[in-house]
Amino acid sequence: MTEISDAVSFASGIFAAVLLVISLFAYKNTKARRLIFVSAAFGLFSLREIVARLDTYIPESQSITIETVLAFSGFAILGLFFIAIVMKPSKNKVG
Repeated sequence: MTEISDAVSFASGIFAAVLLVISLFAYKNTKARRLIFVSAAFGLFSLREIVARLDTYIPESQSITIETVLAFSGFAILGLFFIAIVMKPSKNKVG
């Protein structure tokens, strides 16, 4: 069962990285500032999945350090999405 959950977590990290790239392209096209916060959240989520697997690849890494980083990253991700949602749309002048 652990293999399935590891595979889904890994796929979630890849999907977050893809969404990061897509949101950066969307920002480039629209210049909507809120997309920067969304991109940062997707990037942190992708990075979070990598950090969560560190103890598998680097057994010497401290579990408490990894747990602390995961806790803070979850908080930061939620904060970035909240900012992106409540932020007023920027007034872009086209033309």
